Amino acid sequence: MMQAAIIALFLIFIALIWMFDSISLSLFVLSSIPLSVFGVLVGHIIMSLNLSMTGMLGIVGLAGVVVNDGIIMIDFIRKADSYDSFIKNASLRLRPILLTSITTILGLSTLIFFAAGQSVILQPMAVSLGFGIAWATVLNLFFLPLLYATVHKIKA
Repeated sequence: MMQAAIIALFLIFIALIWMFDSISLSLFVLSSIPLSVFGVLVGHIIMSLNLSMTGMLGIVGLAGVVVNDGIIMIDFIRKADSYDSFIKNASLRLRPILLTSITTILGLSTLIFFAAGQSVILQPMAVSLGFGIAWATVLNLFFLPLLYATVHKIKA
């Protein structure tokens, strides 16, 4: 699993560099992946589940979802030329990121909270994705813009 995760991160990093033509912007987006694992761990504790192989597969899948939201946010806020346009561009992404995250979490909620029979095998994956996406949404809406504004010295 560790090898698959490292390969996935490397491929995501290469794709981000190709997309942004910037190593720093690519690292901004990638920084939310390891931080989103906090949501996964909290979710497994809340649900009283061990982090199993399917849970780790959920973390690898989570990386792709986190990167998608990060790309959307960074792509919009990097076009800002002032503090006001920075705030406007970041707030324009609030609704789309929230809607996609909420619909994904709601879609997974039946498997997270009401797993029965053979679906219990997939419950750790759903917990990893659901709780990870919930925490990653907070990261992508607040942490990424703050990180970008700090590094690029965007002041009010």
